[in-house]
Formats: sequence, structure tokens, C-alpha cells
Amino acid sequence: MKYSGAEHEETDTQGGKRKKISRKTLVIGLLAVLCLTAVVGVQGVHALTKDPSYCVSCHVMEPVYGTWSHSSHRDIVGCNDCHTDQTNYATKTYTKITSGVQHLYHNTFSDVPDSIRMNEKNNEMVQNNCLNCHQDVVRNISMDPSRQCFDCHRYTPHSNYR
Repeated sequence: MKYSGAEHEETDTQGGKRKKISRKTLVIGLLAVLCLTAVVGVQGVHALTKDPSYCVSCHVMEPVYGTWSHSSHRDIVGCNDCHTDQTNYATKTYTKITSGVQHLYHNTFSDVPDSIRMNEKNNEMVQNNCLNCHQDVVRNISMDPSRQCFDCHRYTPHSNYR
């Protein structure tokens, strides 16, 4: 039998024999631990940032939070339910991360505009989230594809903030 060099037996200090862990097993084990740590970390971030009070920790969000907290949506949905991609867990995580990094950048460098506006990509995402939640209402309505729900419902759920 040829010696592969991947595994061999060693003698421990008590004279017993033990098997040495192969490099491949060690790498796979470390990758598994890293993946598990990443999943637990992402879950922790999701839990920390899901409450709307987290969003208002940045003072520029106070007016938006204030209008939402007095709306009919306050008991039903939070910030992330409307402002993150709800397609699946991966897209939700991705939009939370990218939005968070953008918000951190703008707040850190005081680059926040006086009037906060959603960009076109976020308008589309919020529109999709409106339609997903209210599909029973809009199912039989012929909607103009060039219009957004908030063109008419502009004060829902943010009062007259816009």
C-alpha cells in the first residue's frame, strides 16, 4: 500500500495511537463553520434591523417615521416590508445590505438631501410590494402600467410628508 501523505497515525504521549486530521477535512470543517457563522450573523442583522425604531435611529428618518407611526399601516407593516425586495430571503437580504450601506455613507458624510426621495429602482420595488400586499384589491382593476400606486395614494402611509 502506498503512503498518500494525507493521513497517517501518530503516537501520542501516552503511547496510544491517534489519527491525524486530513487537510481536506480541516478545510471543509472551517468552511462549514464560516458558513454557519455567516448565516447566524445575517439572521442577527435581520432581527436587529427589522423593527422600525431601528430606522429612526438616524435623525433624518424622524419625519418619515413619525408619519408612518400615525398611519393605518403601522400595525401591519414596518419599513422593511415596503422598502426591501420581498421576492425571497436572498433579495431581501441584498436590498437591506445595499440600502444600509448607502444610508450609512450619506449619514456619515452629511450628504443627506433636505427632502428624501426614493430613486426609480426603489419606486419599482415599493410598487411591487404594494401590489403583493393588496393583490386581492387590485386583481380586477385595469391599472395603467405607467402609474404607481402612490401617485394617487401619495399620503399612504407617510401622511403629507412627500
